[in-house]
Amino acid sequence: MLPMGAYRSLIRWIGDKPWFRWAARWVLPKVDRFLLRFGWRATPFPTLLLTTDGHRSGEPHHAPLYYLEDEGFVVIASNYGNHEPDWSRNLAAAPACTVKVGRVAMATHAEPVAADHWHRYLDGFAEFYPSYRDYVARAGREIPMWRLVPQSAEA
Repeated sequence: MLPMGAYRSLIRWIGDKPWFRWAARWVLPKVDRFLLRFGWRATPFPTLLLTTDGHRSGEPHHAPLYYLEDEGFVVIASNYGNHEPDWSRNLAAAPACTVKVGRVAMATHAEPVAADHWHRYLDGFAEFYPSYRDYVARAGREIPMWRLVPQSAEA
């Protein structure tokens, strides 16, 4: 088995290869959605499972996402440099959501990240996964970031 440092380096190296972008977009989310239900993850990076209500269907949608911690969990809607992901549009329509980190699930409220924090957070994401900078450049759109703020039990 690869040591965690070697695994992390491998994932960083292949992160922007065209064949890996395909796998990362179509295969890894399915694997992570399954693993995160048990508190496990497929990658060496901090990953949470976000559950939103569909903005059209109202049905629950699950998205595994890398995150940063800062007064909650900060997530980026890069979608590998493609169109805005559904989970981001869901949050814009209905900011109440659920986050599962490890084996702990919590109710959260999504708020857009202020423009004056956006680049600092992008630096944080790129520190552990440099391909985020390529995704931003390739996107040709403003990429939303969201802070998922845990709600107290009595709220």
